[in-house]
Amino acid sequence: MGCFNLYIFNRQGTCIYYHEWFRPKSVKQGAGTLADDQKQMFGLFWTLSNFCATLDPKDQTKPQLGTPRKIGQGCKFKSFTTSSYKCNFLEVPSGIKLVLNTHREAPDLTDVLQALYDDIFVEYVVKNPLYVPGQPFQSDQFVNALNAFLRQNGLLQQQQIMAAAS
Repeated sequence: MGCFNLYIFNRQGTCIYYHEWFRPKSVKQGAGTLADDQKQMFGLFWTLSNFCATLDPKDQTKPQLGTPRKIGQGCKFKSFTTSSYKCNFLEVPSGIKLVLNTHREAPDLTDVLQALYDDIFVEYVVKNPLYVPGQPFQSDQFVNALNAFLRQNGLLQQQQIMAAAS
């Protein structure tokens, strides 16, 4: 089992961090540019989240499809699986969104993504005095902690880390 890539978006939908371990098809073969790829990924999850909230059978006051929602409002969208991969999603109360693409056989990663946010993102990014909230960042400490965390959770093998570094 393995991780393919990780996107972290701020509350406005800007990708503030992207990391790739394994991607057999380059971005140029798909979206064209990394920026377009990131916009498409955010748009996909924004649309699916709104669609899920619109179809929520428990909510008597269903918003119209496409209407902006407050963070945490409506039912929560967690993941979808294709024949090739599984796309896992977590939105935290601050509006930060984490998208982790993994092998399609990966289990429910909601708790893993929450721990990634709490123990890695908050510790190595939010608490960093040089970090400007909501802005893109690069941090070797964050990358090392992220790789160790995913390896500890059985989602990343050493070969993937070495291949990503080259």
